[in-house]
Amino acid sequence: MTEGTPELVVVTGAGRGIGKSIALAFGRLGAEVLCISRSDKTEQTAAEIRAAGGKSEALRVDLADFAETGKQVAAWFEGKKYGRIGVVLAAGVLGPAGTLATTSLAEWDSAFRTNVMGNLAVAQAALPAMLEARFGRLVFFAGGGAAYAYPMFPAYALSKTALVRAVENLHEDLKDSGDFAVAILAPGAVDTEILAAVRAQGGYVKTTVAMEEPVGFVREFINASSVGFSGGFVHVRDEWATYLNNGKQTEKKDLWKLRRVE
Repeated sequence: MTEGTPELVVVTGAGRGIGKSIALAFGRLGAEVLCISRSDKTEQTAAEIRAAGGKSEALRVDLADFAETGKQVAAWFEGKKYGRIGVVLAAGVLGPAGTLATTSLAEWDSAFRTNVMGNLAVAQAALPAMLEARFGRLVFFAGGGAAYAYPMFPAYALSKTALVRAVENLHEDLKDSGDFAVAILAPGAVDTEILAAVRAQGGYVKTTVAMEEPVGFVREFINASSVGFSGGFVHVRDEWATYLNNGKQTEKKDLWKLRRVE
C-alpha cells in the first residue's frame, strides 16, 4: 500500500465518470475500495480493481432511498475495523432541466435526495468507524450552481449549494474528534456523461478539465498528513496543494466557503 493511503476508501458514484476513476486510482494504491452505485456498473468497477490485484466490494443501492442506503452501508461496516478511512461522495444526478415554472418538484425532490441525502447517508453510516479510529478524510463534490446561478439545472444547483454548507457544518462537527478533514470540490468541466447531458441541453462549456485533475485532488487530499482548508469549498485549480502536508492554514476564509467571492 502507498504510504498515507487509507486502509479503506468508500466511493459513491463508482459506476462511472469521476467516481469510477477515483475508485480505480485507490485500488491501484492498495486501499480496499467499497464501490457504491445504483447500477450494476458498480460491480464492474469492483471487478476491475480485483482483476488488477486489488481488494474491492460493491454495493448496489439507489441513493435517492437514503434510509435504505444508510442501512446497507452500516450493515456492510458491521464487524469491520479500520484505522484510516477515506470517503468520496461523487454520486450525483442533474435533475430536471428548465425553470421552476416548467419543471416538476417531484424531480427536484429526487435530485436532492440523491445528491444530498443519499451521499450524507453514506457518510453518516461510515462515521462510527471513523470516530472510533479518530481519523477520517471526506470529499464531497460541488459543481455548477454552487458558486453562481445555474438556471439550466436548478435542482442540481440547489443540491450542490446545500452540500457546501453541509461540509462546513461537518467540519465543525468533527474538528475536535481526531485527525479529520472534510472538503467539497468543484471539479471543473470533466468530459463525463453528465457533461454530455449539459451540452445536449445547449449548455456552453468553455474549457474542459482532464479527469486526472479531480482524481489527483482527491488522491492528495485523502492521503494528506494534514489539511489546512478543512470545511472548504475548493475549485480543482485553486492553490490547494499549498495547504496540504505542512500544517499551514489557508487565510482565504471567505473565498473557500459558501459565501465564496472571487
